[in-house]
Amino acid sequence: MNKSIKHKAMTLTELLVVVVLLGIIASISVVVIGNLISNTETKAYQKTVDALNDATKNYILWDQISTEDAFEGLETNSERISLLFTQGYITQVEQPNAPYSFVWDIVSQSWTLSSEAIIIIDPFDVDYNFNEDSLTEVIEQGGVISTGSFTDNGTSINTSYGVLFIDNNKTEYTIEVSAQLNNQTYGGYGIFFETLIDENNKDTGFILQVDRGYSRGEIIIRPRIGGSEQSPIFRYGVGFDDSGDFVTSGGERDNSNPWWAERHDIKLVVEDISDATYNKQISVYVDDLFLFTHKFTSQITSQNSSDNQTGLRVWTLNTIFYSFKVT
Repeated sequence: MNKSIKHKAMTLTELLVVVVLLGIIASISVVVIGNLISNTETKAYQKTVDALNDATKNYILWDQISTEDAFEGLETNSERISLLFTQGYITQVEQPNAPYSFVWDIVSQSWTLSSEAIIIIDPFDVDYNFNEDSLTEVIEQGGVISTGSFTDNGTSINTSYGVLFIDNNKTEYTIEVSAQLNNQTYGGYGIFFETLIDENNKDTGFILQVDRGYSRGEIIIRPRIGGSEQSPIFRYGVGFDDSGDFVTSGGERDNSNPWWAERHDIKLVVEDISDATYNKQISVYVDDLFLFTHKFTSQITSQNSSDNQTGLRVWTLNTIFYSFKVT
């Protein structure tokens, strides 16, 4: 007599348990495999970083590089790697897959592996007409008064001693300021550019100063470090002809000339340049008259431009500001 074998069917609950278990196993497998791939990539890229550091050491040694930055004058990591390739210190130019990147650390003078995503912030314009825009609006939009104070007069802002920082997340830009000094033979005001500020609002970068008290009246460019001004790197003497009219070159300096107490429009044009020594250039205009161009080295690049600052500084004597614009 044949015995019948009864097959017990899976219940819906049992089937769901099996599906869930299979899903958990699959997800664990994906994570493990993903981690293995990521670790393999990281190890491979780290070997490339080690090779880049060895190649850079040979480059410094054999090319007798003595500058503080071995790749001085080169702004991007791709340019630095390409230089090592063209000079024969590496045999191929290799770039990692996102989000990895090979980064040259200027401070430690070594290559590192970065896996941080680069966040690009769209540049924005600044346009304050103090006949319409209040000082409160400037502060609400990120402006910082780090020293002294400014007064809002309804049609302008003024101070005799103060520092105001304004965000400027651009690498190339034009700053336009309309300002007026008081009627004396001393005092002046400054316009910050290519500047970073620390957690204590101490600035490091550059400032253009309209300085009536400096050598009988000059427009000068000073570096600033940790909130302290350094010696000028460029000096432009403000001269006047025999009739007392302002001239763009030559003339006699006279800080008692009425020109100094008149309202003037100052324009700074900052541009990126490709130069063996410098990476930036500033052109300066007064009342739409071109005065000078100066090349310099800046710490502001596309990678940190979101921290770039501009702003105003006044010392000794009252100065009125009618507008401030960055485009």
